Amino acid sequence: MIDEFIDKDHKVMNKYYDIMDKDLSDQKLISEMRKLIAIDEDFYDPYLIIVETLSCDGKYKEAKAILKDVYERAAKRITDSRGRWPKIMSWGFLENRHIMRTLEYYADECWNQKSIDAALDIYRRLLQVNPNDNQGVRYKILAIRMKLKPDTWSTPFEIEEAGVIVGLDGIKVSEWFHVHAKKFKDEFESFFSFHCEE
Repeated sequence: MIDEFIDKDHKVMNKYYDIMDKDLSDQKLISEMRKLIAIDEDFYDPYLIIVETLSCDGKYKEAKAILKDVYERAAKRITDSRGRWPKIMSWGFLENRHIMRTLEYYADECWNQKSIDAALDIYRRLLQVNPNDNQGVRYKILAIRMKLKPDTWSTPFEIEEAGVIVGLDGIKVSEWFHVHAKKFKDEFESFFSFHCEE
């Protein structure tokens, strides 16, 4: 088992962010993302942009195929010869974030497709390797355990600006977690222990 995984530096990352700052049509955006993939097929954020864009255009079958492929690439990249995840994979390293986003994105899709066990498995692994949980996967684990739905669990915490949801209220969602997570001590024992909470 790998003690700590830190991905290599991907030179296309800066180019990726430059492209994302531009106002491009869907077709042009996909084209630019494919160019980045041709340069470095192991930098995964461009795949996720293609998946999101295709999904918004109603091309779900194509989007799902790409997402499954990039998830498998990401999972293979971080696992050892026996398929075991590393002990630590910190969000604090910018190099890891494209991988961790991909794993979470795929788990989200599993949840949306009612593949609950698969979603929980990935969320739990992400929380285990990165107990600081910068991604907030603990909230999704709790929502699943509370039998909430993937498309509505976060509604009470959403922040809206000019009719657009821009994120979640961190204080509200954290308070919600601390109220309800205690009901699932088996699930969050390691998390609370790491953060020295009761």
